[in-house]
Amino acid sequence: MSEPTSRWTDRWIAAGLGFFALLVYLRTLTPSLSFLSPDGSELATVPAILGLAHPPGYPLYTWLGFFFSRLLPVGDVAHRMNMMSAVLGAVGVSALYLLVVRLLPTERVGLLWRRCAAALAALLFAFSLTFWSQAVIAEVYAPNIGLIGLTLLLLLRWERTRSLLDFSFFALTFGLSLGTHMSNLGLAPAMALFILLTVFAAPGAPNPGQKGPIAGRRVWELAGLVIVGAAAFGLGAAQFLWLPLRASTINDPLSIKIAPVTLANLYQYTLGAFTQLRFAFPLGALPDRVVIYIYFLIQQYGLGGILLGAAGLGSLLVHRPRHFYLLVGMYLVNVWFFTQYRAFDLEVFFIPAHYLWAVLLAFGVVEVLYGLGWMASRIGVHLGRGCLSSGMRAGLAVLILLPSLTPIRRNWEKNNLSDDTAINDFYANVWERLPAQSALITPRGVFGYDAFYWQLIYDTRPDVLLPLLPSPNPSPASLADREVFGTTRTVSSKGGMFAPPADLTPTDSWILPVLFGQQPEKQIGRREQLALYQYSKTPPELAIRGAAPAVVTHADFGPAVLVGADISAQPVESGGVLEISLYWSSRGPAPLRVTLRLGSQVLEQHEVGFGLLSRYVREVGIGPGEWIVDRYAVVIPSSVPPGRYTLTLSPQVGQSPAILSSASAALGVIEVIDEMEAMEQWLRAAGSSSPGR
Repeated sequence: MSEPTSRWTDRWIAAGLGFFALLVYLRTLTPSLSFLSPDGSELATVPAILGLAHPPGYPLYTWLGFFFSRLLPVGDVAHRMNMMSAVLGAVGVSALYLLVVRLLPTERVGLLWRRCAAALAALLFAFSLTFWSQAVIAEVYAPNIGLIGLTLLLLLRWERTRSLLDFSFFALTFGLSLGTHMSNLGLAPAMALFILLTVFAAPGAPNPGQKGPIAGRRVWELAGLVIVGAAAFGLGAAQFLWLPLRASTINDPLSIKIAPVTLANLYQYTLGAFTQLRFAFPLGALPDRVVIYIYFLIQQYGLGGILLGAAGLGSLLVHRPRHFYLLVGMYLVNVWFFTQYRAFDLEVFFIPAHYLWAVLLAFGVVEVLYGLGWMASRIGVHLGRGCLSSGMRAGLAVLILLPSLTPIRRNWEKNNLSDDTAINDFYANVWERLPAQSALITPRGVFGYDAFYWQLIYDTRPDVLLPLLPSPNPSPASLADREVFGTTRTVSSKGGMFAPPADLTPTDSWILPVLFGQQPEKQIGRREQLALYQYSKTPPELAIRGAAPAVVTHADFGPAVLVGADISAQPVESGGVLEISLYWSSRGPAPLRVTLRLGSQVLEQHEVGFGLLSRYVREVGIGPGEWIVDRYAVVIPSSVPPGRYTLTLSPQVGQSPAILSSASAALGVIEVIDEMEAMEQWLRAAGSSSPGR
């Protein structure tokens, strides 16, 4: 097969692998907003409005997201941003195959086996636990891998052609990649070393120390590369000059202090961001941090992948020494920097290292195949192209690729977010329930974008004030003459810097939940259950006399007896709400937490009296014969299939809804219907099917 034909074959294989990865990503894609990333809602929102994300700003990610949010004719904006991660993640998978197949030593095994090794490495990475998780949500890490893969391919193309034009494309792409993650800058020393070794190595020389015969010409070549490369890289990095133009869109309490409107602040917002998280551990903690990284690596590739990568490390050094310094240098910088980085989602920062480990893994696979071929030849069996039938070669190729199915099976359940509808189900009902001219208090900054998303993109309910949207420190006067609601009841004195300011509402407000959503099972960090609270100056009605509940239970839950319940009319649309009233006869002050289930699905958990009973007894009182009443609405997830389900209330033991006492009460059978697609419900609640601004 001629070299041009072989290259086109490899490109088609790479495209096929990327397409297969994309199909899996789309099948497991998050439908819209998700809690799997701490700042995912922000990154799903700001590109559509060309806003400025948290440091370092991610300009390239924002611009790419703007086009994806406008051009893709499917779903809502957040869904389109999730698709961008899937598409660019798949590009990274295709690039990995091309990178590996061009690097593998031709003298060890034949072309078919090199392609099998490259495809295996690409698929193992594509469906590794951490990368897959980032390819199905709106985040920077999958797009960043796409940029890293393209950068390396362009660098290898320059190595082959030695063209200034190809080098300028490499440098430009590398500069642009800083707009998907600034840490890519740390890869520059390894790339610079590779360029030096390539320029000064004699043609075809495997020894990077061997000088070429025309040293002066090489110096001039290097000078040209420096000039052209600096200009092209600078052009790519110039994207950060866009940040001051959008600084007015910042509403994060930390970012606003270093808004990039001066040169000093531009540096702080980009290269100077998160310095408190860098090298955050003493030298003595380094062994423990390395162990953490090894644990993450084993999560991706298993022990077998670690051993193959270790074998590939030696093979790469022997057969591709220049590329050894490039790839291992990049790998070590990523691991060295982020093992000493303080972050609760640390695993995602090692994705570039996992990408490079896949290259080593492929080299290890080739060494295993070479060893098997050598052993077979010792017993008189030859595995060369002319020694095996096409069927046997195809069978062996399938056998080599078979391990790539293992991570799909192992990681599917963890990374299948296709039913992750909790945020959108909740807010679709919030916007429908909020009274006219009311106010909705949210967390500040990146944690408030679950709500900000709707108004910034779709101009949903413009009559409802989001006081934390324009500023992280609004005036309490802005809430005057408005009914006040909130998605949190913690203030900054208790909930940290991203909680609403402590003086925004009166400290003696009664904060009562009126709508419960689900607490997503898959999330980064511990978040409160989704709930809509009503803030009131007057006490709510927590005690009632003379009620006649439609469902009579008299279920003994220990601290209280569930006398009965009222449930709203049937049937209920999936994604809609049930209105519930629970009537309790209390035996004393002991708190009681209960869990409401629809079939096996947890709908909500709350404390009887919503945590307000002690204050209510003290300030209002509960008279003889009065029952405690919990009145609220609960969202039925849009992922619940149509059918009839038993609604059950059970006491909760501890903090886990899975740990229940033996007592429970059946509140009736609920009929769930599905007459409207979830996305249609969300867009109807948003008031549009395309970005509003």
